[in-house]
This record gives sequence, C-alpha cells and structure tokens, in this order.
Amino acid sequence: AGNDDAIRALYARYGRPIYSLGYRLLGTRESAEELTQDVFLTAWRKAGRFDPTRGRLSTWLMTIAHNLAVDRLRRETGVSRPTLVLVDEVPDAPGLDEEAVLIERDAALRALSSLTAAERRLVVRAYFRGMTAREIAESDGIPLGTVKTRLRSAMIKVRKANEGKELL
Repeated sequence: AGNDDAIRALYARYGRPIYSLGYRLLGTRESAEELTQDVFLTAWRKAGRFDPTRGRLSTWLMTIAHNLAVDRLRRETGVSRPTLVLVDEVPDAPGLDEEAVLIERDAALRALSSLTAAERRLVVRAYFRGMTAREIAESDGIPLGTVKTRLRSAMIKVRKANEGKELL
C-alpha cells in the first residue's frame, strides 16, 4: 500500500509536466499519454539509479521523459542518431548548475511550443533527425521550395519565441 501511495503522489505531482513535455515534443495526446506512462514505469524500474545528491527528482523524471520522447521520434523515422546533440546528451560541464540547464531547456521548449504540430514535426525532422529539405519534400510529396519556406517560417517563429530572452 505504501508503494501505491508513493506512486500516486509522484504521478499527482509530476504527471502533468511530463505529459506537457510529451505533447510538445510528440504532438499528439495519445503519444503524450503513452510517454507519461512509460516515464513512470521506467522510473519505477530504475529507482535505484536515482541519486538525490546529483539532482532533483523532477529533473531526473523530465530527463527520462525527454530521452524516451527522442527515442520514440528516432524509431518513427528509422534514424539512429540526430545530427544535433540534445541538451540531455551533453555531459555537465564543470560548474554548470542545474538552474542554467533548466533555463536552457525552458527556452527550447518555449520555442517548440510556439510552433504548430506540423511545424514542430518539420523542425524536428530537419534539425534533430538530420533530414535534408529535399528528403522531407520527397517523403511528404511536396515541392522542395514549399519545405524550405515552411522551415524558414518555423525558424522565424522559434527566434521570435525567444526574442529578448537570454539564452545560455
């Protein structure tokens, strides 16, 4: 009964932020719900690996969520490695505090959340999965110029979402 109560308390506290992250990265409610369940299952299985001296529980759970979402995106396209290194894959530099990482992650999430689902998928394929504009055009069956225009518009939105915000 104690374990059940602990899981319910964790879910009540962290379920919504994990779901929100999943929705922003994956684009659908179903995927976000599945991700949320997977995060808590993974956290339960790997609970012994959590070290409170290295960071907060919320950071650990959100890292699990981010990594599972990225893994799902990679699986869906068959790309084994993104061309850009994601925040959670970068080893902590000496002296880099948790707050700085959270500020950077918040800026990235704010930028992605400013996009429509279609724009978000386009940006993820181009910048995180390493697809060229030509590959995207061929896979979607649309003109290359259209892909380039949509990608440029999405990146302008990303830039505007972080305008005036200090990035690290």
